Amino acid sequence: VGWYHSVFLPIILIEMERGEGSILGAVDECTLCLVSAGICLGNIVTAPLTVSSVHITNSDVAISKRGLKINLLCGDFIEAAYPFMERSYVVNVFAYLASGISTELLLHHRPENVLSSAYIPVGLSIVLAQDMKRMASACSAAFSISFVGFVLGNIVGRRLDTKGKKE
Repeated sequence: VGWYHSVFLPIILIEMERGEGSILGAVDECTLCLVSAGICLGNIVTAPLTVSSVHITNSDVAISKRGLKINLLCGDFIEAAYPFMERSYVVNVFAYLASGISTELLLHHRPENVLSSAYIPVGLSIVLAQDMKRMASACSAAFSISFVGFVLGNIVGRRLDTKGKKE
């Protein structure tokens, strides 16, 4: 059992013990679920355009569709994004960037106003927070930055592949 399940999940459960949201739950929603969902959507969108060594297979698209659905509707199938993060330095960097920026948006001012959870649909996670606007901004940043990172990673991968074939 990794750090998440042995340390962070119990802390989230303790924070939510009184029936309120959790700041770590909000961070979890943004930095794990929505970053993964953005990467999965990027994979789904760019798969038909891919004709390079990036090798997006039908099974990659299938797991991305499942990962997108689970991460948006009930949270935490972040493992769906791991293979794509491992394949591309660009995707990996953008995933970390998305996590950092979304966490900053959540924590920069009165974090107690964005208590939420990752184990519910993303829309409900936003409504659960007192400051819905900030929670929505953090969620949007996490999702869109990771999505853009995947698209850029795919483009960079294709360009590198075509340069290698010409030489």
